[in-house]
Amino acid sequence: MSAQNDLRQAIELMQDGQVARAVDMLNRLLGDAELDDRGRAAAYVWLAEAREDSAFKIRCLERALEHDPDNQQIRQGLQQLMAARPQPGQLPQMGPERQRTELDETPPVIGIVGGLNGPASGVFVKGAGLIATTSYAIGSAKHVTVTLDAQRHQAGAVLRRLPTYDLALIETGLRLARASSAAPPSMIAENSAFIALGYGGARLRGALGRLNRRGARHWLRTTIPPVHMPDAGGNPLYDENGQLLGLLTRNVDGAGAALAIKMSHIVALAEGLGRDRQLMPDAMYCPACGSLTRARSYGGRHCETCGAAQEVDSAEAAMPPQVAKLAALYGEDAGRPCAHCGVRVGSYEGRCLRCGHAVASSVVAES
Repeated sequence: MSAQNDLRQAIELMQDGQVARAVDMLNRLLGDAELDDRGRAAAYVWLAEAREDSAFKIRCLERALEHDPDNQQIRQGLQQLMAARPQPGQLPQMGPERQRTELDETPPVIGIVGGLNGPASGVFVKGAGLIATTSYAIGSAKHVTVTLDAQRHQAGAVLRRLPTYDLALIETGLRLARASSAAPPSMIAENSAFIALGYGGARLRGALGRLNRRGARHWLRTTIPPVHMPDAGGNPLYDENGQLLGLLTRNVDGAGAALAIKMSHIVALAEGLGRDRQLMPDAMYCPACGSLTRARSYGGRHCETCGAAQEVDSAEAAMPPQVAKLAALYGEDAGRPCAHCGVRVGSYEGRCLRCGHAVASSVVAES
């Protein structure tokens, strides 16, 4: 068996939780002259996963960089570990608060419970504890439970759903020592092998296919039919070097195989959500369509994107509507004013949409 095949087997053993066997094989591989520099770097990266000791991890990643100095994912992971390491004279922050909110080790796959379509899998997107799973899994739920393992569970709030991408973004109170290593788009090649992880222990093996140029921008074509997926989706795809490729969705290609959204695009969408929340701090999540709505903060009762009724609390129910802002939000000031009732909601087939009276033909033409 070649050194590359041995490395692949060692990675699979580590992913299966057989740490001792994986470590033994990795150590033997590091002394094998047949293993090339990139393979040797990958071996050190996976060896770092065998222990929680940050000093050990740093040593492993330093050795990995010696063999693959241009690998930005390894360099970034090393920088994050170095930044999190206590400086001389600085006591590490311990205690129950840190134990509850910070993870030194990021699970390669997590469970999502409480969505409308059953249990799902997911993966951390960024160090701030943002989680990605499928929109299909969440449905109209606003809150879910994030399961890290049998002992650790966290409440999660749905921030945004993007049904076009079958993607949902969930916020938790967790903070990560380092985020998962995502493969850069330029390193993802057709026919590359991958493993898709399900939280319940399922492991689906497949390969990447070819998409047309337009589809390849955001998607990865897989060889996995949705019927073989172990849950409601959100299964992270890892390559043989342990890099995160994307997230398995319920969207399919023309042949009926599941599409995965690229991790790089998920990160971009998450960053876009962050910008939206900064620009619209008063916006709230609409569980019906998954968008952000500002209507409630102006005394409105319906989402301006989909028109769904919004649940309001007693304080919001007592809030007088801000008519001008709601008119702009709902597009009620987009047309010319009706000569009968004065509102700007527009017309259809020659009649005002608000009062039903006939409007002048010139108004009809402009509306």
